[in-house]
Amino acid sequence: MQVFALVDGNSFFASCEKVFRPDLTDRPVIVLSNNDGCVVARSKEAKKLGIKMCQPYFQIEEFCIRENVAVFSSNYELYANLSGRMMSTIASQVDCNPYSIDECFANMSGYEGLGTDLTQLGFRIKDKVFKDVGIPTCVGIAPTKTLAKYCNHLAKHYGGLKGVCNWLDLTPQRQAKALACEPVSEIWGVGRRYTEHLEKMGIRTALDLARADAAAIRNRFGITLSMTVRELQGTSCIPLELVKPKRQQIMRSRSFSHLVCDKDDLLGAITFHAQECGRTLRREGTVAHTVGIVLNTNPFRLQDVQQQAYPCVGLPYPISDTNTIIHCARRLLNQTYRRDCLYKRAGVYVGEVVPKGAVTKDLFEETETEQQQIICELMDSINTRYGKNTLCFAASKLGKGTWEMSRARLSPGYTTCWKDLPRVGPLLEETVPF
Repeated sequence: MQVFALVDGNSFFASCEKVFRPDLTDRPVIVLSNNDGCVVARSKEAKKLGIKMCQPYFQIEEFCIRENVAVFSSNYELYANLSGRMMSTIASQVDCNPYSIDECFANMSGYEGLGTDLTQLGFRIKDKVFKDVGIPTCVGIAPTKTLAKYCNHLAKHYGGLKGVCNWLDLTPQRQAKALACEPVSEIWGVGRRYTEHLEKMGIRTALDLARADAAAIRNRFGITLSMTVRELQGTSCIPLELVKPKRQQIMRSRSFSHLVCDKDDLLGAITFHAQECGRTLRREGTVAHTVGIVLNTNPFRLQDVQQQAYPCVGLPYPISDTNTIIHCARRLLNQTYRRDCLYKRAGVYVGEVVPKGAVTKDLFEETETEQQQIICELMDSINTRYGKNTLCFAASKLGKGTWEMSRARLSPGYTTCWKDLPRVGPLLEETVPF
């Protein structure tokens, strides 16, 4: 029998901020979105205070000061690094497939045949991640992905489970009771619109959906929701993808902390994001056939001239060379830029992305030169060794203070920057006896 596990980091961004700050262990913590706008993560203590997801920070700033809430800007570099460590730790115990930055599906099949108790394996994964990385997790175990996701939800919200819920440990009566205790909206893939239609049909709980007729659901809602019903009934319809499919498009963009009108400032942002696209292509062993840029004004400022532009250009041959991406992006910027616009967001995207080995070479077709590849590989190796953007294109420094995100409450890069390494005590000079 196939068995899945879903391992999920609890309040992941907030937990990352606590890893190197033991003084925050029992203190409410929230993390803000780009430009310190809205709440995107809350620790359990912050949730108890009634702080809501996506709540604008300016509305609760005084409340946070009064309740001694620790407030952080999003430290994406730290979160990505700790996510990688968490996934590596889980992979040392079981085969896993990362699903998002804070959760992954794991393959538990076959362990029972080796005499391993799956619930104890779940606890072992949970304890190892906390010991090695410092991130608290919950584990849901079940014969389908949808049930594993649901079990993870139960493990997170019911303290008696101690962070691990194994569907196979429950009797049919307890399984029915577990499904009946949560609304249908808690099922993976059932969004707000599905919930509204299902409630009109009398399907209000997860148990109601599990007992629904899959064929009737398919006729009314399509195959996706019918697969969810079958998964709740114990039939696995969504396989485990141990090899992540390659992306067909890569986009890098950010909103600015201030409105930008100067073209050189925009060029700095465009160059910075082009470097990120090139680096991602090479890291994943892929090449792109198109390059495009993003230029957006603020749609809520109706008094301003508006522009929402996504121009792109096809390439004569597939590339991963950063210099070529920057050249194309700069040309598109020159064609699209309007002097009378105040821009809120800019970015770069590459499309028709394919594995490098899948490109069919033509005798008369141009390809990236060996010199281009050597230069890019050299840049990547230097940046990997000495830190991101140690070596970069000069244009990415244009107007940097203007277009960068506002992150006034940014925590140190404890695991990604040498100068931010946590200090555990005073440095003592060692004496040499000779």
